[in-house]
Amino acid sequence: MVDLLQLIPFEYFKSLAPTEYTWETFFKVDFSKWDWKQLIPSQDFKFEEGVTPFSNKNFIFLTIIIYLTTVYSIKFFMSSPKLKGWNLRGFSALHNLILCVWSLIMVLGVTYDAFQLAFNSEYGVDGFFCSPKSNPISGRIFYWHYLYFVSKFYEFIDTIIIVLKKKPLIFLHIWHHSIVVLIVWTWLPGGVSYGSIGLFANTLVHVFMYYYYFRTAWNPSVRIWWKSYLTSGQLFQFTMSFVLSIPFLLKDIVINENGVISHNCVGWGAFMFTMFNNLFFLILFMNFYIKTYIQRPKSKPKEE
Repeated sequence: MVDLLQLIPFEYFKSLAPTEYTWETFFKVDFSKWDWKQLIPSQDFKFEEGVTPFSNKNFIFLTIIIYLTTVYSIKFFMSSPKLKGWNLRGFSALHNLILCVWSLIMVLGVTYDAFQLAFNSEYGVDGFFCSPKSNPISGRIFYWHYLYFVSKFYEFIDTIIIVLKKKPLIFLHIWHHSIVVLIVWTWLPGGVSYGSIGLFANTLVHVFMYYYYFRTAWNPSVRIWWKSYLTSGQLFQFTMSFVLSIPFLLKDIVINENGVISHNCVGWGAFMFTMFNNLFFLILFMNFYIKTYIQRPKSKPKEE
């Protein structure tokens, strides 16, 4: 008899909380150890917490706290009926263009290195799903994971723009931007190759999404016919994340004759943390889609 509770990495989930810090050390980030050269693509890229820029756990939690405090402070300040939303047309257009190009660079980069991994390495296509504990994958493919992680800090500006313009702000948006930084960070310490699939899918959607936002910010009167397909694409993306998890599960999980579960691949804890959040995202996006495109409310808040 197999105890399925073995599949839930409770200890790993507890380790994500920054409990190793005291009240004093939590607010102190040692920037002196950051190696800024890691921002440049390299075949020798290796993530190291505290050395790779922005990687300190307390820095991530501090940034999330600052993000939420800033957003809700601005929202409270802008709630006055005497204040009108800011006209950020030029800034918003530039911001979204940067993210569109940044997403395109990540799509092309991870596609090229995933191709090299599949066809010019010992791992083959299996490397998309499983980095073996016995012979972990390393190299530049994880640089794109890291660049994706860095982009999540920059995406905080999305929310600042929304609240300054006095646009509707939904829970999906806030939760997504708050938690996704931590999600992607969990992929990095061990080099979770399965993350490349999610990275590719999300950045591909973001190329079109941020292009749409760039066009509409630059010219608010423009109408792009494929706008509704953006949310459909995100729903498809999260659905496929569960379908494509099957090869990972088949390669990773080993059950011995005593019903004890072990793992062949790197990153079981990060995988489960991502899947739990993807399920929550899927539910939130489905709710958003129903309210936005089926019930047709008067205002349509910004998607992720």
